[in-house]
Amino acid sequence: MRQYTYITVFVATVLVALFGIVLLGPADNFLAKRAAANVVVDFGQELQNVSLHADPDVVREGIREHYAPYVTENLLETWLDTPNRAPGRLTSSPWPARIEVRSATRQGSGYIVQGNVVLMTSAEVEHGGNAGLVPFIMQVTKEGGKWKIVAYEEPQTTR
Repeated sequence: MRQYTYITVFVATVLVALFGIVLLGPADNFLAKRAAANVVVDFGQELQNVSLHADPDVVREGIREHYAPYVTENLLETWLDTPNRAPGRLTSSPWPARIEVRSATRQGSGYIVQGNVVLMTSAEVEHGGNAGLVPFIMQVTKEGGKWKIVAYEEPQTTR
């Protein structure tokens, strides 16, 4: 009888361990997906702070100050070398108010994040709604223990 108790305890322990592995795998993926999407949303809060029609030195300073915490060094350098490829505020109105994420799809060790930059004017702030949506696609990966944006693209014809 004692032998059956040991076998039962062993089998139960193995089943609990396997069950935990199965559950934690998707939980880790969910947490990573949420963290990758959150860096995109946080980045979206900075878009209105970078005026792309300012003096080139001011644009570069704004890109460095507001985007560096969210993007890889390579992407930051690309935008500093060619600021016209960076996202940001093109006019006083409408301005990019925030980012809404539609999807985050696993690709390799990172995510492809798709969504919209939400444009606003004073009228929308006062009455609700938005002044337009600019679709984007971003690649996000973990670098140095933090999620960072590796690539950013939006259709050239939408703004």
